[in-house]
Amino acid sequence: MNPAAAPPTDRQAGREAFEKFDAARWGQADLAAALLALMPHRLKGGVFDGAAPELAGLLQDRLVRALGGEAALHRMPVSITDDRLMGGLDLAATLANGRPVAETGLLARADGGVLVVPMAERLPGRAAAQLARAIDTGEVETERDGLSLCAPARFVTLAFADPDEPGEKLPSGLGDRLSFGLSLHGVSPARLRPETLTPQIISAAREKLRWVTVPDALIEALIDAAARLGIRSLRAPGFCLAAARGIAALAGRDTVTDADAALAAELVYASRANILIDRTEPPAPPPQPPEPKDEGEDPSRPHPQPDELTEMLIEAVQLRVSLDIAARARTTRQRTRQEVPPGKSGDMVASRRRGSRIGARAGDPRRDGRLDLLSTLRTAAPWQRIREAPAGGAAISVRASDFRVKRFRHRSEAVVIFVVDASGSSAMNRLSEAKGAIELLLSGCYARRESVALIAFRKEGADLLLPPTRSLTRVKRSLSRLPGGGATPLAAGIAAAAQLVRIERRKRKAPHVVFLSDGQGNIALDGTAGRERAGEDARDMARRLKALQEPVLFFDISRRPSAQAEMISTEMGAIYRPLPVADAARVSQAVRSLLLE
Repeated sequence: MNPAAAPPTDRQAGREAFEKFDAARWGQADLAAALLALMPHRLKGGVFDGAAPELAGLLQDRLVRALGGEAALHRMPVSITDDRLMGGLDLAATLANGRPVAETGLLARADGGVLVVPMAERLPGRAAAQLARAIDTGEVETERDGLSLCAPARFVTLAFADPDEPGEKLPSGLGDRLSFGLSLHGVSPARLRPETLTPQIISAAREKLRWVTVPDALIEALIDAAARLGIRSLRAPGFCLAAARGIAALAGRDTVTDADAALAAELVYASRANILIDRTEPPAPPPQPPEPKDEGEDPSRPHPQPDELTEMLIEAVQLRVSLDIAARARTTRQRTRQEVPPGKSGDMVASRRRGSRIGARAGDPRRDGRLDLLSTLRTAAPWQRIREAPAGGAAISVRASDFRVKRFRHRSEAVVIFVVDASGSSAMNRLSEAKGAIELLLSGCYARRESVALIAFRKEGADLLLPPTRSLTRVKRSLSRLPGGGATPLAAGIAAAAQLVRIERRKRKAPHVVFLSDGQGNIALDGTAGRERAGEDARDMARRLKALQEPVLFFDISRRPSAQAEMISTEMGAIYRPLPVADAARVSQAVRSLLLE
């Protein structure tokens, strides 16, 4: 046998194994759709992570066919407003009839159908909470615009997560209310098997479902497995039990088997498991109190072993989790090779003029923001019958208290302020090495679309060499001209950083300060020499910077960690990092952690 031929054979075997695994994962998604059609009000819905658009559409079509072909599909946009979601005042009908007329919201219109939530991990918390409440109660209640509405809202929810945003998660309150959680990363539509669970099979299973029984030992094992996997939700065992009964009914069985329970556990528990059990030393089962025996009990009759069933269920779940992790790594390997992962720019802040629309509030359009005409008319409409008819033949009377202005929200831009010690002490140590580390860091900031500013302090003061900018070319040019040598006006550098922080905060930006210094100040704020006075001024400026309560990172670029540098970083409330070697990777990782906090 030729040894050179072995690696291609191994790769081919690996591809075939993943193809079989992808087919099995789609088979589980197909089974989940059949179970949702079989018990829509018991299982509620599912979360499908990493599904390509073709797969998402195919899954929706199969679910609609399984429900009988009459269920309507409704899509819930991430940016949906409260009145569109929950219902409210129908402005056009209200103005035409002269009385308040209600408009049905999306949740009520989806009653009896399928609600599709694309990009569910980006769903705002308020919308997710309203959807979760409707899933719990099966109805939607709203009181707004002078109306009190209550309508049935029982539907199946299909939530699709975006595979390109692994840092974002589905709101936990929503995911807990949906029974299934499946990963479809890398599943190709070209390798899907034909539909096997037809509407006729599902209809027959619906008739058989009421007669399906579950052994007590399996119920106990399902609950024990959920506890040992770290699943805190009380809904999960109920979902798993219902799914196991549905699987048995689809197979034409009257009793749930161990295999049915294991498959249900994969569908329900795999996405919820928080603990992977180490099997090298299995924990001893807790002592159980003796149970009283019935007089007619036969002691020779064999009893089921719940511990063995629990181990079987946990093993099935952990195998599914491991395979899902491998599939996700396989499909995202290219993105994880990037040097700089995506990061957030800053916190979400309210705005009067720009950003994502988040509603309306009472206010004066002349000073509080842009007029929201529709919200203003909705506020005024219910009062028209008791108000005097407006002069000049106007159709509606609007008063100052009716005015509503638009509310916006946007993510604040992050500004990374590098404060570099360019004095003689640092120049003699490793200023040139620090420049290289800064340049790599600036490249990462540019990739994350963060503005960068550069302050250098030497001789008698500090200079803003580069105002906040996104131009990587300007940053590199400023670094190449960064001078070195002279005294160390550390207090002036800290004061310049604090001033720039205040300026950027007034622009509603999120400043982050990164110091690179050895902490050995010898020039006071007034320009006089003297280590004692310079140290007092530096500590005073550090306390003022700390009072601004912005994140600060202090890299000690001395050859050995300096007690003076650590003391200054403590005074300014900074994260202290000694940097005995100019390791750009360590610096970049620390700054990235600071930005993502």
